[in-house]
Amino acid sequence: MDVEVVVSRRDAVGRVVKALGYDFREVENDVIDFEGDFTKPVVVISRHESSSGKPSLTVHTPGNPNDRTMGGRPRELATAFPRLMRSIFLEINNLDVSLDKAVEATHHGPTTLRVPIVFAEIGSSEEYWNNEKLVRKFVEAVLRGIDNADFVECNDVVTIFGGPHYSHVAAKALLSGDCVAHIISKHYVKDVEQDVINQAVEKSVNGVTKVVFDNVSKPNYERILMTLQNRQLKIQKL
Repeated sequence: MDVEVVVSRRDAVGRVVKALGYDFREVENDVIDFEGDFTKPVVVISRHESSSGKPSLTVHTPGNPNDRTMGGRPRELATAFPRLMRSIFLEINNLDVSLDKAVEATHHGPTTLRVPIVFAEIGSSEEYWNNEKLVRKFVEAVLRGIDNADFVECNDVVTIFGGPHYSHVAAKALLSGDCVAHIISKHYVKDVEQDVINQAVEKSVNGVTKVVFDNVSKPNYERILMTLQNRQLKIQKL
């Protein structure tokens, strides 16, 4: 698959990737808020930060489900590429390293690129960001995922509402044959607006065929379902 891999000069992992000799496109801004004239799908390789500092390798699609932004515009989601994200996650999941392999919910920017975008991240501290052996293994897994993306199947293309930021439902779906577009976690479901609900199923290269509700309260389930009622979508409530 023809994809542009991006790293940032402001990003710890990006600097290690560059030092290892990979010739990827560099951006000046941080990875959560960059722009550019991109014509191909983008895969960003970067650091992952978490309050727990738990060692992890993650994938996700960017976007801001409400007004709280970390780069990008409020209430705007980027365009997902579910097949590409699944392909990358499968390769990361096969790495023989003692780190969690996780799928994160939709969060942070950039949101304004006109092409689909997938993040692949190493977390969650300098010990791992600066580990050249780990970074090289990770980059090679991401590149294998890009190379294999055209051959990856999607039983269903799923958007998820609810559940934790690290979505076990999404990881299970990717490993069992589905592809995942956006994930609007429980932290945003209560106040997610109609426009963002629609973006969560519309802004995807691969058309969404199924919506999964992961432990969503009845009022929020009914409100979101009302917005989606005229779409031909499979609905699953967990």
